[in-house]
Amino acid sequence: MKTRKQVIRIVFLVLGAALVMALVAAGFANAGVDQAGTTAANFLSVGAGPRIFGMGGATLGLGSDLAAGSWNAAALGWVDQTQVTLSHSGLDNQSLQEWAGVGGRFGKSGTRWSLSGLYQGDGTFEGRDASNVSTGSFSVSSFAVGAHLAQQIGPMLTFGLGAKTVSEKLADVSGIGTTLDAGLMFRYGIFGAGLAAQNVGGHMTYSGVNYSFPTNYGVGIGLSHPRSGLSLAVDANFPSAYYSDVRAGAEWRWKEAVALRAGYRSETGATLDPLTGPTFGLGAGMSGFWFDYGYLVAGNGDGQHRVALTFFPGKWGGIGGDPFGQGTIPSEFGPSSSPKDPLVGPPAPKKGKP
Repeated sequence: MKTRKQVIRIVFLVLGAALVMALVAAGFANAGVDQAGTTAANFLSVGAGPRIFGMGGATLGLGSDLAAGSWNAAALGWVDQTQVTLSHSGLDNQSLQEWAGVGGRFGKSGTRWSLSGLYQGDGTFEGRDASNVSTGSFSVSSFAVGAHLAQQIGPMLTFGLGAKTVSEKLADVSGIGTTLDAGLMFRYGIFGAGLAAQNVGGHMTYSGVNYSFPTNYGVGIGLSHPRSGLSLAVDANFPSAYYSDVRAGAEWRWKEAVALRAGYRSETGATLDPLTGPTFGLGAGMSGFWFDYGYLVAGNGDGQHRVALTFFPGKWGGIGGDPFGQGTIPSEFGPSSSPKDPLVGPPAPKKGKP
């Protein structure tokens, strides 16, 4: 009964936060839409990770894995073991994205690291001149490689920074540039909150002409209740060259073996937007392997699919792991060990007692 009351309280807290964020986002709904089409490397705005995708894209105050680090650099600060993730996304207009990341913790320090690569292929198109005569086909592709670091500051706060080098190619024209990410996350008990800045600063250069990156600022909260397996998240995002949005999602996990997810993303002020709509997802795994799937019922009628496979090498017995608990055996005995106490066998009786 007590657990049920806690879950109900969590739901009401998240719903209240969702309402506040929706009102804030609505106030900024058209803040950046007048700049739409003026930025380069817009594929960076899609984001990575089927788990996040299945929860409507809400993760800024909840995420704690490699994929979440691509949305909020500070999320990397909660990663406690080495991870390797490979992700595939089917987007609009037959486009596809491939994302890969590897990262972990520097020893037992509070510093985490990650390396990632993102590729988007938009297919091949037929070029035509002013007289509508074919000039041959050309391809469009984009690529980004990034590195992130996050530092845990005490038990409740993490801070993250990252840099990405981005390249785009459109037929004979190509561009290149570098941009930055930053984030901050706070956790206390079951509550979490996060601030994130993506694609800040820098520019893409095409034949001497500079274009800005699609900068985005976001805020989010998350609630995670380990006993029930329930996690809830709500985010609000304010991009520099598009509509603001509100995202909300929920996840239920059973014994860290199965996960079910649902969410909703709304681009405020937009109609028939490919990123507006309900989302669904699931996950399952064991023995150092985890599979995720996410699906968006897009606002323009075309669904989007994402899948990912994550490896945890530390859970593979004998490969960077500690299957027999040997790491808990001290290399030397501390001051608390008394030479009068035997190292093996039952304790010796004290003097004067049988």
